[in-house]
Amino acid sequence: MTKTPDRLLLGTWKSDRRRTFRHWKSRPEVSAANHRKFRLLFGKLTIRWTPKYCYTDFDGDRSRGRYEVVATDFDSIVVRVDAPSWMGEGETKLYHIHFEDDYYWMALTSGFVEWFRRVPSR
Repeated sequence: MTKTPDRLLLGTWKSDRRRTFRHWKSRPEVSAANHRKFRLLFGKLTIRWTPKYCYTDFDGDRSRGRYEVVATDFDSIVVRVDAPSWMGEGETKLYHIHFEDDYYWMALTSGFVEWFRRVPSR
């Protein structure tokens, strides 16, 4: 039996800086120093999805938010998340998550895509 996207989501995922920036090009007006600083923000976020909650750890800043599955198809899921404090507490966000093997990706802003890799369970 194949796992549905909402079951695939469960577990721990870590931001993958290398895959996130594989095809990304910085805008010409952004200095090389600012580009490096921006890249250093990625690869630090870990997200653990349980059936009801999303737990985040961003470089030691931990939070928890409820989420619900809004829609699924054969290789993606849409979730509504109560945003953690570092994203603007009290806000609700929708994320369309696309699965590819042991990775998922989601579009953030202005077409920027962040990739996450599954962390094997111990």
